[in-house]
Amino acid sequence: MKPPSFLPSILPAALGLLAVGCYPPPYQSPSAYEPHAFVKLRRSYGATAGVSLREAIIIDDHMAYDKVVPVQAARDARTAAVLVHPIPATIEVQSDFFHQEQRLVSESYTVRTPYTTTESYSCGSGFGRNASYRTCTRTVTHHRSETRWRTVFRPVHVSDAACKTAIRFRPRMNHIYQLDYAYQDRNVCSVSCVEQVPIDGGKFSEKPCALLPLEKKE
Repeated sequence: MKPPSFLPSILPAALGLLAVGCYPPPYQSPSAYEPHAFVKLRRSYGATAGVSLREAIIIDDHMAYDKVVPVQAARDARTAAVLVHPIPATIEVQSDFFHQEQRLVSESYTVRTPYTTTESYSCGSGFGRNASYRTCTRTVTHHRSETRWRTVFRPVHVSDAACKTAIRFRPRMNHIYQLDYAYQDRNVCSVSCVEQVPIDGGKFSEKPCALLPLEKKE
């Protein structure tokens, strides 16, 4: 089954990863020809901060969407979409308003350092009855890797305001769902879910999703 034309374009997994922090592995979305459900995520912001906005969608601890946009993009509501497997899933939405500053930071680097050792070898002469046996020593140069530290100027990610929230439900195959993520202020955000049933004229009827309890993380 192909995605209907009224859906936004499907987003590739782990789009635009930032070189900041650690990231979960990418979410492996099903193809349009495999069992799947459509999940649309509408994001709206009642406040902004900083100069850039990073938005992320994490499905069962796997990165499904990660993108950085100018903060001005948060002025209007935007919708993205992703294909998901028709199994119970926890969908976490994160948003982070930030800017970058040049700061002195410590970083490690590796150098190859020479060092010497003394080794023994046989240095006798002659053969048979005329053989003389001696052991000599010689100095041998080796190299090893050493970790060192230095202080350099680097652009540093500085968070100005951020929030994250999650929802858990069981998408059904070939069904369409819309999640509405509403950011109000630092650490104040929410996400809701409705199932959208297509009706005549390209419209939808909507009903609340049957939510599941969020699983506790150890």
